[in-house]
Amino acid sequence: MCFTLRRRTSKKESYYLHTTLAGHSGAITRLRASDEGKFLASAGTDGTKVWDVSTKRELASPKSPAIRGATTALVWVKREDDLGEALFYGTLNGYLICWRQAKQDELTVFGETGCVRLAKPAEITSLEFDAPSNRLVVCHRGAMVQAFVLDNTMAFTPVFTLEVKNAMPQAVGFGDIYVLRGKGEVSGERWRTGVQIGAIALDARKGVLCIDEPSMGANLFRLEDRTRVKTFPIVIVREGKKLRQVALLDECKTIVSGSDHGVVYVFDRRSGDTLDILKVHPHESVQTVAAADCAGIPTIFAAKSRDTVKRRHTKALPSS
Repeated sequence: MCFTLRRRTSKKESYYLHTTLAGHSGAITRLRASDEGKFLASAGTDGTKVWDVSTKRELASPKSPAIRGATTALVWVKREDDLGEALFYGTLNGYLICWRQAKQDELTVFGETGCVRLAKPAEITSLEFDAPSNRLVVCHRGAMVQAFVLDNTMAFTPVFTLEVKNAMPQAVGFGDIYVLRGKGEVSGERWRTGVQIGAIALDARKGVLCIDEPSMGANLFRLEDRTRVKTFPIVIVREGKKLRQVALLDECKTIVSGSDHGVVYVFDRRSGDTLDILKVHPHESVQTVAAADCAGIPTIFAAKSRDTVKRRHTKALPSS
């Protein structure tokens, strides 16, 4: 479904609601757009789906999560020597799975090409990929971090396994390999926030690190010295501190965050100003967001997070 600005989905009219995608039968817990914005992966209690962003069509892919459990982490992988895309996802029961892009009767499909269960299997909390080194790093609630190197068939070979002492690794990212623990510590660094953290958004090239802090909002850090630069406040309406996803958009000029009250916040990274507030649904949490430049247009994806019979994702584009 496409809406104009007259539907008032954008408070400051800098974005418009472009389309709504429906298909999940449970809560949507993760969204991840590919680097060029061609594909969107959505994950939840009923498994993983892949969408073609330009055609708004769900692509053929394996369906049932079965004994592997609900999908809890996603990352798109594109090797520098490979034209195709691959999606790696992690599950509640500690499985790491690879789907690769292929053609079937001239249609794009995704098929499973690999599956491994991690050491001391537990819920996978984060996945990240580093293209120059072809490394994939994953962490899970069993206090383990594992790294793999990917070959040109997307087969994954273990590089190392690390046990994180006295903490649960909640998010990972590449600069060196940064491991963010559940109470805000970065592994190997003397830097602590002392509070619970949610998702992270990291651009090592620009030295930008943004961390969701459920009690405050999105905290922006300078990566080189772990200095907190500013906080983008998120209103908390409902009881309980729910973890939110955060995303970087438009060459890190923009910070995007979900909320517990049906809106997506869009902030200017440098000034800290609220650029816009996007209305998704007045009565539901929108903890799940993603962002990408789709054909050169900064685009935000958001999903209702409550478990109901029918789920939808929305896609908002800047207004012209």
